[in-house]
Amino acid sequence: MKMPRPIRLIFLIILMSILIFLRFYFPTERYTAEQIRIGGIVLNLAILLLIFRIVIDFLILWYKLEQRRSGSETKDNLIIGLTNLFRIISVMATILALMSLSGLELKDVFTTLSIVAAAIAIVTKDFITEIIIGIVNGFSTKIELDDYVKIGEQKGKIIDIGLQKITLLNDEDDLIYIPNVKFYNSDVINYTRKDIRRMGVEFQLDLKYLTSVEDLEKRLTRSTSEMATFIEPGTYNLKVMNITKDTIDFNFQYTMIEVSREVHRKIRKLVLRSVANIVRVEEQN
Repeated sequence: MKMPRPIRLIFLIILMSILIFLRFYFPTERYTAEQIRIGGIVLNLAILLLIFRIVIDFLILWYKLEQRRSGSETKDNLIIGLTNLFRIISVMATILALMSLSGLELKDVFTTLSIVAAAIAIVTKDFITEIIIGIVNGFSTKIELDDYVKIGEQKGKIIDIGLQKITLLNDEDDLIYIPNVKFYNSDVINYTRKDIRRMGVEFQLDLKYLTSVEDLEKRLTRSTSEMATFIEPGTYNLKVMNITKDTIDFNFQYTMIEVSREVHRKIRKLVLRSVANIVRVEEQN
């Protein structure tokens, strides 16, 4: 069971107070200088991480209260962005603490790193770029969790915005992991920014199987008659997306009365089966 954020904040503050007391007031007479040094580094790391965690949890709690007070919808992107930021800070603080535990002087470490900085930058360029984009996406208002988007050739609902990848759930319930660099360099269409009830089924048809666009639209509309109670009347529209020498790309659009992924999946199945039947009948003729 997940602990409520206000209670967790109180718990973290109490824990931090105990660690601060141990750091500065714990009797050290019975310990060696090396043990005191190691204990001090570990306590400093724990206190630092707790401070960052408390600040981030407080900001998230304040944000949720402000959104609730104003009647606005709480967006998870800010929470994701702050969580990703905490992860980065935790990793950096832990690395610095491990260096201190091993007896390395940070000044000497940074001096040494500066000599091989170019090589490190080349090796880690993509990794660092993905992390930076992940942090920016976490705070972005352009894409949010549960948005239905098209990234490159992939379409689906955003279910996670990570430090390295964005996770989509497509219409076949497949999980698609898209690297942040690819997301940044791709054309992104956010269908949720328009009427979220407006859906579409894309397909390609060979020109030899097409009699007329109007006739095809009527046949597809009839094929979804059993789902008509879920679709607003008069919203069917067969759009021509692209034409080549041999094929034509269509998008059969409709507006749902209420958003339902399950209903959309059933309608999509009916439309594609109808297209397959058209091809089969034309082949037989």
